[in-house]
Amino acid sequence: MNLNLPILFCMIFTGLLFFSIHSNAQQLVCGDGILKNYLDRNYPEYMDRVRATFEEARMNGITPYRGQEIYTIPVVVHVVWNEEEENLHDSIIIDQIRIMNEDFRRLNPDAENLRPIFWDRVGDPGIEFELVAIERVQTTALFTPSLTALPDQLKRSADGGSDAWDPERYMNLWVCKLQPLTVFGIQLGQVLGYAYPPANLDNWPEGSSAPSPEVDGVVVDYRIFGRNNPLEIDPGTGESVSGYGRTTIHEIGHYLGLRHIWGDVLFGDGCSEDDGVEDTPNQAAASNWACDTTVNSCISPLDSLPDMIENYMDYSDERCMNSFTNGQIAIMRAVLEGPRSGLLQPVSTREEILEKSYSIYPNPSAVGIFNYSLYSMNGEHLKYQVFDQMGRLIQSGDIQSRQGAIDLSGNIPGLYFLRLIDMEGSQVFADERLLISGN
Repeated sequence: MNLNLPILFCMIFTGLLFFSIHSNAQQLVCGDGILKNYLDRNYPEYMDRVRATFEEARMNGITPYRGQEIYTIPVVVHVVWNEEEENLHDSIIIDQIRIMNEDFRRLNPDAENLRPIFWDRVGDPGIEFELVAIERVQTTALFTPSLTALPDQLKRSADGGSDAWDPERYMNLWVCKLQPLTVFGIQLGQVLGYAYPPANLDNWPEGSSAPSPEVDGVVVDYRIFGRNNPLEIDPGTGESVSGYGRTTIHEIGHYLGLRHIWGDVLFGDGCSEDDGVEDTPNQAAASNWACDTTVNSCISPLDSLPDMIENYMDYSDERCMNSFTNGQIAIMRAVLEGPRSGLLQPVSTREEILEKSYSIYPNPSAVGIFNYSLYSMNGEHLKYQVFDQMGRLIQSGDIQSRQGAIDLSGNIPGLYFLRLIDMEGSQVFADERLLISGN
């Protein structure tokens, strides 16, 4: 096959523009552009509906949080892992939740680094997050974005991922290894995360469910999740960086209805585009991991403000980010009062949560060693019992921590039954089948 290379590269470049990827093709960072194109092609009315809801939120939600009700979003974190380093420790997940609660209440210590020229434009969103559960799924699947779609198989157990909890009542947050975006063997860049904007809208026509509810939520690469994460990733600059927890903040911003601060323009006069938020300064393009406080890419007699690299919805270095504007806050709160109001409803009963409050992996196990993680239960007050198929108790012990392992390697391959009980043995918290495969 004889390829015309100039045409080939033109096709790639045109594709990058069309699918809303940076003109710097290696720095993808956020999969929001691919997402919008996918929805636009597969659900023609989607973007019109999102734009209408966005505009309604902007017009109606003009007053940000001023000491009013604090909104709490229940969060389920899905860790979908292959290699052991992808199976992030609980401490990293808890650290990311802490960062979310700091940044969405403007309690982050680096908020003081905001330049004074923007002080009157920012505020406290009045949004908090509660970690309900951690789901852990070991997989052999690879999660690779393309120019036309995002790897939503991550969100389906049948495809090697982890099924969402009810997306109307929980914010599902998937953490995994996102493979580089590659076309014709050419690596175009690294997507660090992506999120769906509000979808379950009252003004949708009957039968239109886009995106499908089970894929709604936030996705973040495991290497950029949390601040105490020892791992690094190249965001497209040619140099590896450690995360500061702000990629997750950025993607939650999309999840709550916010666009990129520069209005997603990729070619031409970026200053003519806008993110639809009146108090975010006009900006020609993404900051591309820079923290240059001298840049004013859209000089105008009406707006002489510099580019707001401190804004969470830019692509600046995570250590520069520290603020949402009042206009952005108004939109996020309006979205929580509208299309995502289900997140503010009382969550599941204790019994329902307990059904999802632990994971056992791998199961089946070839050698008979089963790892466990406990989420909603206090591991210091539990015992475990293991029974064979005849109902005989073959092993028991105390649960010493929220993470550990039950070693059944001395038993023959076959089916066993695990029970988690309180220390008095009066209450059963979980029953689980364990299979030692022996191969």
